[in-house]
Amino acid sequence: MKKVIRDNYRVEITPDPWRSGLSHDQMRGLLADLEKAVRRHVDGIGDMVQRWDTREECSHCGIRWEELNAAEAADGSFDQDEHSVEGEPVCCYAAINEFRSERGIPALAEDGGQ
Repeated sequence: MKKVIRDNYRVEITPDPWRSGLSHDQMRGLLADLEKAVRRHVDGIGDMVQRWDTREECSHCGIRWEELNAAEAADGSFDQDEHSVEGEPVCCYAAINEFRSERGIPALAEDGGQ
């Protein structure tokens, strides 16, 4: 018979959403300040850990970052042209050409006007 066990009790504190314009370092500082305030005013604290979500997006188009994997690069049907390689971004021409420029790979012949 299934039995439900509850453990690992905790309280999570989320900073005000209006602070979302702060840099990563500024947000870490804010979290450190919150931690100090909680420790100063609350007894029985076991541990406090700073956590945040991380996502990767293209600096050119803002789309979620994706790259060709080894199988896709070898397949050929996923490639932009014959110069596509593993690790090449798939979101926009600007990202592809930047990736290629950094690695000495020829740019795309057509950039779609982007």
